[in-house]
Amino acid sequence: MAKYTALLLLLFIPLSSVVAQPLAAFNQYLTGSNQVLYVQTANANAVQGTMYLYERKNSRRRWKKINTIAIVVGKAGLAKDPQTSIPFSNDMPVKKEGDGKSPAGIFCLGDVFSYHPMGHLHMPFVQVDTSFYCVDDVASPYYNTLVVKDTATAPFNSFEYMKRKDELYEYGVWVLYNSAPVVAGNGSCIFIHIWRNDHSGTAGCTAMAKENILKLIHWLDKRKNPVLLQVVKNK
Repeated sequence: MAKYTALLLLLFIPLSSVVAQPLAAFNQYLTGSNQVLYVQTANANAVQGTMYLYERKNSRRRWKKINTIAIVVGKAGLAKDPQTSIPFSNDMPVKKEGDGKSPAGIFCLGDVFSYHPMGHLHMPFVQVDTSFYCVDDVASPYYNTLVVKDTATAPFNSFEYMKRKDELYEYGVWVLYNSAPVVAGNGSCIFIHIWRNDHSGTAGCTAMAKENILKLIHWLDKRKNPVLLQVVKNK
């Protein structure tokens, strides 16, 4: 009889409680956010993963799962943010410039960007063209910032073109990793952008199919303080 009673109780647990469970371990880090892009990979070396989009009305309400998206991360997997307070495994590598790893941790999101004008967004937006660079030169004061050609007042010797011939940055979101403060060598130019395909890793960004990033950037809302929470299963 006890077995059937337990089963009946389980059946009457609200669906929202079940949905909220995956984020329960991270609630202490999410108090200021009402939108979460929750990325999980199988292990620290995995390239493929899943992004779960969660939203809630306010901090007193339960999380609701909005969507599930296939993603890829860095070609060398994940490495923990040197400044994270999330207790990752001690043997997980620490993120650094040029390691081909995406940062694991929790990060606010910055501007949405595109090669095209975009309206009806709820996030700050910048239209990029061939004059926009993201600086990855660790010796430059512009390290990990967006620079417009011919406006820089200090040198930089290494950068990414924001308008690429392969159009992987046609639509994207700036991830505010290593941004406050910027620490030289900790990694730079981390975005959410269009993937090359569903099995090729990035240089350190998180990427997905074009149709999914279009849905994502129209869902994001600055008023809800969206964050990227990126971890391996069981941290």
